[in-house]
Amino acid sequence: MTQTIIAITVAYLLGCFATGYYLVRFLTGQDIRATASGNLGSRNVGRLLGTKGFILTFLGDAGKGLLAVWLARYLSPAPWLPCAALLAAVAGHIWPIQLGLRGGKGFATFAGGMILLKPLVLLTGLALCAVAYPFLRGTTKTGLVALACSPLFVVAGHLRSGTPPVSVETTLYCLLVLVVLYAHRTNIRKEFFNRGGCLG
Repeated sequence: MTQTIIAITVAYLLGCFATGYYLVRFLTGQDIRATASGNLGSRNVGRLLGTKGFILTFLGDAGKGLLAVWLARYLSPAPWLPCAALLAAVAGHIWPIQLGLRGGKGFATFAGGMILLKPLVLLTGLALCAVAYPFLRGTTKTGLVALACSPLFVVAGHLRSGTPPVSVETTLYCLLVLVVLYAHRTNIRKEFFNRGGCLG
């Protein structure tokens, strides 16, 4: 129990380290949340700091998710804990306590954690993005579709390996996806419901 609490608490605190916010603060003294889209993710940081800012922010945010999953696996053999830790890291990125719960959208942190947590699901999602992009014509839209479909990839993997598709880990993963989708709710409305309330 102690190891579980430590893993989840540290994961949340890792998530709270908003790479883009502190990078922009250090280099310019500005609050990235008051710039352009107001998001502290890599794309918005890139608008202010250029390609290097984009890359550093993405790597920093992805690294938080990867480290949270690694730490959970190191501390405990519980199969569900790495997913819970990634959920905590993503929650920390979206709702960082030291920034008044005004953070980013969690996609890079999610992707970084998936490198260790479920690499085949991540690769399948990237393949889906490649296939869907010519039809959807937008990186945000294709990424959201792949994210929304990823629980199906997880269930398919369980069925293929003969393990129960419904488990604590699967439930936590679905919650993780819902949290990231919720953080992107403005993008979802813009990308899919900007034509009279219908899918666009």
